[in-house]
Amino acid sequence: MIDADKVKKFWEDRAEKLGAVAFESIVNLEEDPDALAEKIRVETENVFSYLGDISGKSIVDLGAGVGQWSFRFHDRGAAHVTAVEYAASLAELGSREAEKRGVDTIKFVVSPAEKFTGERTYDFIYISGLFVYLNDDQVEELMSNLPGLLHDTSVVILRDGTGVPARHEINQKMSDHLGTEYSAVYRTKEEYLDLFSGIGLKCLRDQNMFPEGHPLNKYPETRLRLYRFEHG
Repeated sequence: MIDADKVKKFWEDRAEKLGAVAFESIVNLEEDPDALAEKIRVETENVFSYLGDISGKSIVDLGAGVGQWSFRFHDRGAAHVTAVEYAASLAELGSREAEKRGVDTIKFVVSPAEKFTGERTYDFIYISGLFVYLNDDQVEELMSNLPGLLHDTSVVILRDGTGVPARHEINQKMSDHLGTEYSAVYRTKEEYLDLFSGIGLKCLRDQNMFPEGHPLNKYPETRLRLYRFEHG
């Protein structure tokens, strides 16, 4: 089990990186400019191939960080994006960025993703880099609330770290890459499929974000993966 309070502090502290690193670097944890550009390029191409046309659609972005994906959804024509982020400092950066860009269709909500219930359903639920920072009890709460955000044709896109070939946990381990202690839980593909199957959603498509041998696959125990879930 990871220390949820320390994980939250890790993310609150990331807001202080603004200026020292690019806006996009704050939450995706890639600080090398060239690697960052490649990461954004590949991920954007893959994620939107899973989303398809989002023009006029409503999206909830769970674990939104500074809204890096929310802004992309806006740029691709989403009618409204609810960006849910529990680190108030990150949500504040996102809100300021939206004001700077003149974007009024992204609403930042400060809330733990697992406790967010909202007042409506959404066409797309986007979950990005969230499960890896949740303990199992938090995941259970998230999955119990998720159906309330769905209507019959809602699509869930999950972009998250995945343990290969087994579940992999890191607890307050010093990261040379980040220069601080880091904690995360990398669940297996099978665990993700079981979780979503439990709320009536079927995985219709999934893949590694980066092909084998790509330099952004930095650790042998984990892969960033992409999943598309719909009602079975």
